Amino acid sequence: MGTGLFWAKLALPVSIALGALLATARLSRPGANIGFAWLILALPVAAVWLTGALIVAAAPAQDRASLIFGMSWRSCPLNILLLSVPAFFAAFTTVKNLAPTRLSLAGASAGLLSSSVATIAYCFHCPEMSPAFWGIWYVLGMSLVAVVGAIAGPRLLYW
Repeated sequence: MGTGLFWAKLALPVSIALGALLATARLSRPGANIGFAWLILALPVAAVWLTGALIVAAAPAQDRASLIFGMSWRSCPLNILLLSVPAFFAAFTTVKNLAPTRLSLAGASAGLLSSSVATIAYCFHCPEMSPAFWGIWYVLGMSLVAVVGAIAGPRLLYW
């Protein structure tokens, strides 16, 4: 926790959580405009992807796979998915009570919110310190929950 790299790792899901919270709050009300929330979601992901690509490109060929896959690529997205379950139910319950009209989009946003909160918690356990790893496996884990939210939204968020 004493390194800047750790705080950069934590900044990815924190910034996504802030954007997802804004998007979810807006999508939870009928007729509300999403506004610039998607930009807040896209910028940190783009920054991590760019940083990861530059680090991998500058690394010796024999080190590139470990920068991308690390030690936990098989379990990372699944861990994020499982850690998201409590926040997923809380977010969906809250969003449903606020009367969303775009159910798939609201569900995806609530799923992304819950997965980014889970990823914040996961950051304290995960040993990986490569932006290339975070850009692939953290984003994949968060995206899986967002897809589940988009699918579940029309079934669970109707009112």
